[in-house]
Amino acid sequence: MSIKYFASVVALCAATSVNAEGLYYGGGISITQAESDAGFGANTVSSDTYGAVTGTVGYRWDQSNMFYGAEFGLDVAVGSSMEDDGADCFTAANGPYYCDHVLTSRLRGIVGMPMGSFEGFASFGFASMSGNAATFINTQDVAVNSGYTFGLGLQQDLSGNTLRYELIYDNLETNTQSQGSGYEPTFEAISLNVSYLFN
Repeated sequence: MSIKYFASVVALCAATSVNAEGLYYGGGISITQAESDAGFGANTVSSDTYGAVTGTVGYRWDQSNMFYGAEFGLDVAVGSSMEDDGADCFTAANGPYYCDHVLTSRLRGIVGMPMGSFEGFASFGFASMSGNAATFINTQDVAVNSGYTFGLGLQQDLSGNTLRYELIYDNLETNTQSQGSGYEPTFEAISLNVSYLFN
């Protein structure tokens, strides 16, 4: 085999997608930094940094040197307990904001391309989250917020499947289910997700 032929094979492999067209699914872990604004001005914001367990199912289409996909994802928060300036929201809330984050679901489109031995991609779509929001000091009720989600990530082949690293931004300002008294908190989060996907 000539050096020129070998070099062309290596270049072709480097440009080949790490995923195969078709269905994929998997799960992973995430770390999330979230903030909820009651909308009443100063000192009405709760926040927390916590982990999550994630799940993903999607379908991929390859076209030339790009790929496209449609995906559903679910993040289940672990240990979320939001605070307002050090005060625990569950026991000392002074605004109708979220006291914890239970789960987030996302329905989104994916577009990406090869980047050497990786694939780079961007995602955009709709997201919804639920949690317990304060109605009064020591009193909470379930609330739901929805809005848009945007992500940037890299993925690589690992034993015939895919290891994915992604930074996701959720801006969920529309309160689609208010807690008691009709309060309407917002929810905003940045998550770093690491997932293993079966192709």
